[in-house]
Amino acid sequence: MPTLVSALVERWRTETHIFHLNCGETIITLEDVALLLGLPINDHDVIGQTSGLGSAVCAELLRVVPPIEQRTSQSITLTWLEETFSMLPYDAGQRQIECYARAYILRLIGCVLMQDMSQNRVHLKWLPLLRDFTEVGRYSWGSGCLATLYRILSISSRTRTIISFPLARRWAHIEVDDDSRSNKHNVKIYRQLLDRLEMQQFIWRPCDSNEIIAQVPHDIFPDIYGLRLHH
Repeated sequence: MPTLVSALVERWRTETHIFHLNCGETIITLEDVALLLGLPINDHDVIGQTSGLGSAVCAELLRVVPPIEQRTSQSITLTWLEETFSMLPYDAGQRQIECYARAYILRLIGCVLMQDMSQNRVHLKWLPLLRDFTEVGRYSWGSGCLATLYRILSISSRTRTIISFPLARRWAHIEVDDDSRSNKHNVKIYRQLLDRLEMQQFIWRPCDSNEIIAQVPHDIFPDIYGLRLHH
């Protein structure tokens, strides 16, 4: 619910990266990311080139260069990606299939995992990480997703900018009673509900529920167990 996330952003503390509520403090953790999104969290760091990117990397890895109005020196629009790679040709060869796969993953990064403040662009720094598909699954995408979320939350809390935060929307949940249901899109309702929350009403570890665990892909459990042992 965007309005709930907006109310939470108002309680974000940039100095500690924590949501401050009247009943206590809470935070989105790496474990939450792994359970909610099924992303690896214990593999290679998601780092790479952040400058000097542009048409050359698009030509190499997407085999097409966006028109100048659809790109900057460091980013391209999600609209162009969607329109250009919407339908894979029936007779596509292996290289073309790989380009479409990169475009799809790049859209997923820009729309869901690592949104930026524009909400319609994705940085080209992610594209070189998709060069070798045997390595793509070995990156700690969950860590990059969480770090990006913390950065955007901090910016939004200072500027009062509204952004969708897909990860925060999946993590946050609060019941709306019947009297408030008709106004559930009003951020004031969620401000009041958060202010009235008591410690025993807040689910501090929602991802520990059996209902959620039953839906978690088994291949990410080693990451979660390793994280718990580390702490």
